[in-house]
Amino acid sequence: MSDKKPKILFIGPTPPPYSGPELSMQQFLESELLNEAFDITFLKTNFRTDNTKKGKLDFSMFTNFFIYFTKLLRHLSFKRPACVYYPVTPTQIGWVGRDAWTILLGKLFGTKVIIHLRGSHFKLNFQQFNILIKKLVGFSLRRVDCAIVQAEYLKDQFQPYVKHNKMAVLYQAMDIEEYSDDYDIETENGKILVMGHMTKAKGYTDILKIIPDICLEFPKVKFYFAGNIRRGERGVFYNQYTGEKIEYENPYEAEAKILNSRFKDNYVNLGIISGKDKMKHIQTAEVFLTASYSEGFSRSLLEAMAIGKPAVFTPVGAHREVFENEVHGYTFIPGDLEQMKKALRKILSDENNRKAIGRNNRNNVVENFSIETIASNFKGIITKTLAS
Repeated sequence: MSDKKPKILFIGPTPPPYSGPELSMQQFLESELLNEAFDITFLKTNFRTDNTKKGKLDFSMFTNFFIYFTKLLRHLSFKRPACVYYPVTPTQIGWVGRDAWTILLGKLFGTKVIIHLRGSHFKLNFQQFNILIKKLVGFSLRRVDCAIVQAEYLKDQFQPYVKHNKMAVLYQAMDIEEYSDDYDIETENGKILVMGHMTKAKGYTDILKIIPDICLEFPKVKFYFAGNIRRGERGVFYNQYTGEKIEYENPYEAEAKILNSRFKDNYVNLGIISGKDKMKHIQTAEVFLTASYSEGFSRSLLEAMAIGKPAVFTPVGAHREVFENEVHGYTFIPGDLEQMKKALRKILSDENNRKAIGRNNRNNVVENFSIETIASNFKGIITKTLAS
């Protein structure tokens, strides 16, 4: 019996940019547990380091299409991996440009293929795909050996193409040592931190609308936004909670409106932050807020919770499954401004409650979402897929 480790080809993005998919892939590649179990090679997919240009169709995308598939063919031909792990996109252009062909090439070379959906809106987007593209996507999905989603109730994302026994759930992972609640920096009174793309789909324009009402009631409150303003939507077109189509709003116009109002000092645009600067802003925040219309499992929300911050968030993706309203924070339906204001009022008006929720959040992350726990779960998924 051979004791050689199975060869696994990981395909995906790594930082920069420092977003959830890139950071999660880096965690897996650096995991001691996974590297001890498997002989891992890596094919990087992201050639852009700026989130604002993700999904943009231009000449560089066509050039990198050929570069990517040349490298993939080389890996499959000479490395002969037993399994390919590949995070898929929720968009039509993503499936036509890379996802479907990556799956089919892997199967052509007799390789097990594991796909991973880091989101919760593929099923809704798929309804609007071109009929021929639907056939291509369905054809490729039927050949997948395992499909990973980020919550139990998201197991229907690939129905009817991927059978239930080929579905698996893998939650977000957090470095609980790096993101610790043991720090000396004081919390800034009234600081509400929002992290992520500043778009309608992430709830950015919704949050700007409620700033006046909240700040009239809590004058010391200041909203800090960490991320980049992105014109248009390239992946999320539906409210994942209600299924309704999202009505686009120009984030630049929304920002200009708040900057030209009496509440301009209650608004801070931090731009893209990372490293020590990012850590400092999470540590000094009093409340973490996310108003996203669709998520798989927000990494930034988990980061804030790991540091012991109370949160106000939408029950989308894994959030509705792993976090409890009034225990880990307060929830509101995406796009419901009155519910968002109500949730913020509750958390801002009671300091003792904020501290209790922060402690609950830290304990929950330590117990359930450490890198070690999630990497062990991932190892089990790969091992089961190889044996199938």
